[in-house]
Order: sequence, then C-alpha cells, then structure tokens
Amino acid sequence: MINSSAVLVFIKQTIIMKKISIAILILISLFSCSEENESYLPSSTGGPGHLLVIMANNKWEQSPGKVVKDALTVDYELLPQSEPLFDITHLPNKSYSSIMKRTRNILFTQISVNIKKPEVLIAYDKYARPQIVVVVRAKNNKEFVETFNKFKPKIVSSLIEAERNRLIKGYSGKLLSKNINKQLKENHNIILSIPLGFKFDVDSPNFMWISRETPYSSQGILIWDYPYTDTSQFHVENLLNKRDEITKKYVQGPVDSTFMVADRIIPPNFKEFKFKNKYTAEMRGLWKLGGAQKGVFQGGPYISFSQVDKKRNRIITVDGYIYGGRKKKRNLLRQLEAILYTLDINE
Repeated sequence: MINSSAVLVFIKQTIIMKKISIAILILISLFSCSEENESYLPSSTGGPGHLLVIMANNKWEQSPGKVVKDALTVDYELLPQSEPLFDITHLPNKSYSSIMKRTRNILFTQISVNIKKPEVLIAYDKYARPQIVVVVRAKNNKEFVETFNKFKPKIVSSLIEAERNRLIKGYSGKLLSKNINKQLKENHNIILSIPLGFKFDVDSPNFMWISRETPYSSQGILIWDYPYTDTSQFHVENLLNKRDEITKKYVQGPVDSTFMVADRIIPPNFKEFKFKNKYTAEMRGLWKLGGAQKGVFQGGPYISFSQVDKKRNRIITVDGYIYGGRKKKRNLLRQLEAILYTLDINE
C-alpha cells in the first residue's frame, strides 16, 4: 500500500526543491544582469584627486558648503607645499547632467523639507567605472551639517580608498612590472606590485632601491630588512634612526658628502594598524639633504610601512619618497601609497 504520509513528504520536498531552483535561477539572472550592465558602463571621467560636489548654489555658500569644503579641501598630510586632499568642482543640482554623472568621484547632496530622514549612501560604479558616488540627504542645513559631521570619517576614508584602489587594481594588473615583481618575490620573499616604468637601482641582500625618474620628478622605493629583536624597534625614534642609517649609507645626494635624512624639525606622523592581519607601523614625514650641503637643498615627502616577517625573524620596511622641486606632489605620493598597500610577505 502507498503510505499517504510518505506521499505528502515527497510532495513537500518537491515543492521546496522547485522553490530553491527558482530562487537560484533568479539570483543567477540578477547576477548576470548586474554583470551585463556593469560591462556596458562607460569609463569614468576626471583626473586623479578630482571630486565633483553637487549642491544647490545657496547651500554651497552657507554651512553645508562650508562643512564639505573644510573636510575635503584640508591640506594633504605632510607635503612640503600646501595641496588639498581633493580638487573640488561645484555644480548646482540642476546642472547634474548625464555627462557629469560619469565623473570618477561624486558627492551628491540634497537638502529639502521633503527629505523624510537624513542619510548617507555610498555606491560604486553606479554610472561609470571605476566610480564612487556619495549621497548625503537632509531636510535642512542644521541636519545636513550634523549628518555630514557624524559620517565624515567614513565619507573621507571612502573617497581616499576609492582613489587608492583604482591605482592598486592597475598596478596589480596590466601595469604590473612582472620582472621586478618576480625578482622581489624570488630573491627577497617580498610581494609588491611595482608598475611599469620603475627600475632596479640597487639589489643587494638586505637593501633594494627601485625608482622612476622623469624630467620633472623622482619617485623612489627603498626596501630594507634587519633582524627583529623586540617591539621597541617600532618606536618612532628607532624607526627614524634606522631610516637615517640606511639612507646615509645608500642614498647619496647630488654633491659629495650629502645624503638623504629624515627631517626632525617637523616630526613624522605615526600610526599603527593591522594590514592583511599583520601589525604595521606607518610613518609619513619629510626628508632633506644632510651632510656638507654647500648651498644645495633638496627634499620632499616620504611614507613607509614596517612589518615583522615572523618566518625569517626580520623587520621589513618599504619606504616611498618623492622629489619634484616645486612641482605638486600629492598625486605622486598617492601612487607610492598604492604600491605600499600591495605589500605582502611570501610565506
């Protein structure tokens, strides 16, 4: 005899499986549509560090505009000349055309009594690729300022990371210098995405110097390692002393008896954070020429990451520096930052 209970169980299981199959098909369809739409997105426009702010003209001259400008045109961290965090172009909402929607970095604002609740939304590759669109909505000026300030760290960091990630993607893809990448990995157990245009100047067992020279600027990446003994080696003064020891030995200036040193008058900014699950010490500062200068002056910004390679019981420091005379350096330093953020240790 046919067991009625078994039949009911079978029917229920069949219905459930059909629902699961339909759900999976819907997900695949949505995913495929998303991929298809993404593949048809136009390339974004705008130069590195450019931000388009959409805000009504009267609001731009009032407190909402001030809070945005104060946050996003603040001086970039530790450059020898003043340069803003972002180069801002302002347009009123009515001028926000389909062409302008292709800009790589957009801050769209809406302040109206019709806004039910304040909100901040962040979207990627919405109208173009690569792109970030930050939307801030509020019902009045006071609410806008409060909302923007509350989420300011997230807004600013998201815009900075979007700029950096675009560079990282390129440096780790078509722009990667495969020869340098291979040499670092095989000879020094260091993974670093160095883009095309850089070359090795020095490749010794414990010190490497990679650079890109143009008629207008120099970008250098110094890499050194030394035995790890204890955590005090990550104190700022000890990191600075080690940097000066290395640059005095290897990075000579344009005149005899001159060499690169860290500027101690303006102390570096120092922070500690987890990067790829590894303790990382970051220093940002300024360098100058030391030694018998005889009227020769050079200098610029630098940024360094220091980590412990536990497997080999050593500290690895990757240090990027810029020299460009009076030329702007923000975008050049951002390029080096992106390279540093590809650092990994070959386990």
